[in-house]
Amino acid sequence: MTPGKKLAALLTSTLVATFSFGQSLLTTVPIANYPQALAVNAFTNRIYVLEESANQVTEIDGLTNAAVTIPLGTNSESSLNGALAINPITNTIYAVDGVNNHLSIIDGVTQAVTQITVGNAPVALAVNPSTNTIYIANEVDNTVTVVNGKTLATTTVAVGTGPTAMAIDSSQNKVYVANFSSSTVTIIDAKSTSTVAVGEHPVAIAVNRNTHTAYTVNREANSVSVITSGIVTGTVATGSVPVRLAINDLTDQIYVVNISGGGVTVIDGKTNSTISVTAGAQPSSVAIDELRNKVYVQNGNGPSLTVIDGKTNTSTTLGNISSGADIVAVDVLTNHVYISTAYPTGSTVAVFSGANGTFPANLLDEMMGPVNGLN
Repeated sequence: MTPGKKLAALLTSTLVATFSFGQSLLTTVPIANYPQALAVNAFTNRIYVLEESANQVTEIDGLTNAAVTIPLGTNSESSLNGALAINPITNTIYAVDGVNNHLSIIDGVTQAVTQITVGNAPVALAVNPSTNTIYIANEVDNTVTVVNGKTLATTTVAVGTGPTAMAIDSSQNKVYVANFSSSTVTIIDAKSTSTVAVGEHPVAIAVNRNTHTAYTVNREANSVSVITSGIVTGTVATGSVPVRLAINDLTDQIYVVNISGGGVTVIDGKTNSTISVTAGAQPSSVAIDELRNKVYVQNGNGPSLTVIDGKTNTSTTLGNISSGADIVAVDVLTNHVYISTAYPTGSTVAVFSGANGTFPANLLDEMMGPVNGLN
């Protein structure tokens, strides 16, 4: 059986067995201090947390919540600026930090770690599962390191000044790089690169896989730039100090979290019209369950989790895990939501049950298409 068919079979069996949950805090999992990144492999039901000051990744079993640590070797310095990405097809986990100039490659089965050298101050990375290619943004070098996932051979692409965030349009084989210092976005494809000007200090970027439209969050401009076919086609005002965004590709809605004053700006991808939805205090991370059309926002102060109904744009805030919530991620197959908390001592990953909801039958067909297409 090919990898794509295995994933399709696993996805089908998991969705059939999925139950609805009411939102509640199920447990907290202790981890090392200062988690910097959080990622979920829905197909293996594993959650990964990068704890750079401890120079390790913690793997959490989504079924039992048991945790094991994966050491990343010996670093010359600790770092507090890192990123994780996962290729679910190869079951490989990738980690970088902003001080030690290497990429850690973790085998999801054996937990063996391989490291290769990348550029100076790698702070972001992204994976194209379709091509098994990894991209690392090197903030000081103003470059992106491109890694062949099979051979680990590398090439380097020049981008704008201060690259800090990336997004991939897998089907178009394009990479969008947000360059913080030059307020630009560099678009990398198989044949060429191009750069477009956006709002001041872009800090986050995402792409709608269906419309192939990219959106970049411009922190100082309090705006989102809309990029279509390689040009900026619109600028949308947001709330104060926007820092992250996520896209529901199926409904064509874009959710932007505004850390100052709270609130989420919801952008209609068809019209670029907006509405504002209430969140908790200091929201700074967002994740989407496309199956149930639910949006999860992490709040750094007070109740940690805001749940937005994508149909009605009504919100509920809950989850008293105290201040310090840092990153949110969702496993759409198990309907669990994960929030890391960063403390000097006693950091954790809080596990919440997800919001009630069902997925339409035609959604399964849509999800099966890209997976089968990899065969």
